[in-house]
Amino acid sequence: MLLRYFCHNLSAKQVWQRLALRRDARREVNSVWFESIVRAVLRAVPVVMMSALAFGAAVAAPTALTDLVGNPVVGTWQTLDGTEISVQPCEQDFCGYLTWVVIPKDLKVQCEQMDHAAFSAELMDIKNPDKAMQTRPILGLHMLTAKPTSDPANFTASIYNPTDGSTNDVQLFVLNGGTTLRIGGGCVGSMCAITQDWPKVPTREGPPDYVCPKP
Repeated sequence: MLLRYFCHNLSAKQVWQRLALRRDARREVNSVWFESIVRAVLRAVPVVMMSALAFGAAVAAPTALTDLVGNPVVGTWQTLDGTEISVQPCEQDFCGYLTWVVIPKDLKVQCEQMDHAAFSAELMDIKNPDKAMQTRPILGLHMLTAKPTSDPANFTASIYNPTDGSTNDVQLFVLNGGTTLRIGGGCVGSMCAITQDWPKVPTREGPPDYVCPKP
């Protein structure tokens, strides 16, 4: 990878000078970042589930979800890598935004040495099919839209995939007294989707931000 080549063969000062000059280095930062976020969000959604939803198949909640309660999906939810998505009411029912981002370990050196604002500016939605939106920042990105169903704790949702600019259908379930958001969990015949459980965390004050990965 170009970014790793820079890091191993040049001084820190030279790395940042070349990053500022080369557009493909910017795309490398975005590519690694996109892959990390999408893995955290979409790892729970296999192709069989998305295909069934796309064709209008009936996707039933697994029996393990009978303890669901009718708490709202509104709040901040922490993904498996520590990134946080805040969900709030919007014109499309409920919208989720990236409000706290844990930078992947691949970019640890750059994250720690590069100016905070400059590094933030490198994180853009460059894979969006709408060219007018390719310069919008990843921080604060609207990437999830959830719509309620007849079950107050069950939502149909779409998740924007910044890796390729696509949008995928999933199911959301609020459970454990409103303290957990389950991503996936649907079944088609005898095949069930792998799930992820995201805990609810306090919503941070201030604008969306990121943090460098821990050692």
